[in-house]
Amino acid sequence: MQIYNHLPLLIKCLHQWKTAPTEQQFLNDYFKPISETTGRFFQRFHESILDLDWEKYREHALKLVPEEQEARLRKHLADIENLFKFKLEGEVFLVGTFEDMDGYARFDRGSHKVYLGVDENYHRPYIDILMTHELTHVARESRPEVWEGFGLNPKMTQKEFQLYQPVIEHLMGEGFSCVVSEILVPREDPWDYVYQTKESLADLYKRGPELDRFVKKQLKDPDGDYGHYYGFHPVFAHYYWAMNWVKKVMHDFAGGDPQKLVTMSSKDFIEHALKFEV
Repeated sequence: MQIYNHLPLLIKCLHQWKTAPTEQQFLNDYFKPISETTGRFFQRFHESILDLDWEKYREHALKLVPEEQEARLRKHLADIENLFKFKLEGEVFLVGTFEDMDGYARFDRGSHKVYLGVDENYHRPYIDILMTHELTHVARESRPEVWEGFGLNPKMTQKEFQLYQPVIEHLMGEGFSCVVSEILVPREDPWDYVYQTKESLADLYKRGPELDRFVKKQLKDPDGDYGHYYGFHPVFAHYYWAMNWVKKVMHDFAGGDPQKLVTMSSKDFIEHALKFEV
């Protein structure tokens, strides 16, 4: 994958911006230079700056070392490629997102643009988990077998991906990314793997039957929409369900081997998911 490290530009801007930048300063100094590679994805991020304690954010972000974050990313990219035994294709962007976004792997026509906002949590192992999570999306979603099992085009557009991704594959994709991040970045706080806090994960432990019913409602519905999963409180609760389910799938169908599971169509696991209880 092609890596674009825009963190030196972030540091340069932060040195210049002693106070929170105006929208025009943001657009001229930061957005326009990175948009040459990222596209228009970050144009709205000035809105996030308005919500920050600027002095506190700036002090923290200025301690970030761009070269260290790039080395971190390259290590995780190598780990993913060694695990799955193939090269990943696409682009990865190391950027500052002003505490608005951590990571997003944007699928389009079989390739990916991965956006990693590391300016908030660069000092925590959470970023290692995030990087492996998003790169695992690249690995699985780039495999033609995943989509051909549903009769979908592996080269579908981003819009088609959002419209037609089956509920079961959304669960598989997120759960698999959580599982692989735990394999490659072991022994970290369990709530980080599923994008929870210590308190919210403890709450989910108690609410298994409720979460089971919520997840399976969309699975059973012929018109099920995975977008509904983000309406459950706490947000990303279905990642916890999906991670535990994928561990069982990997044990039952792949002999515990993530390399085998990366190309398996989740269409074959619907009944398994409906029987699973977290």
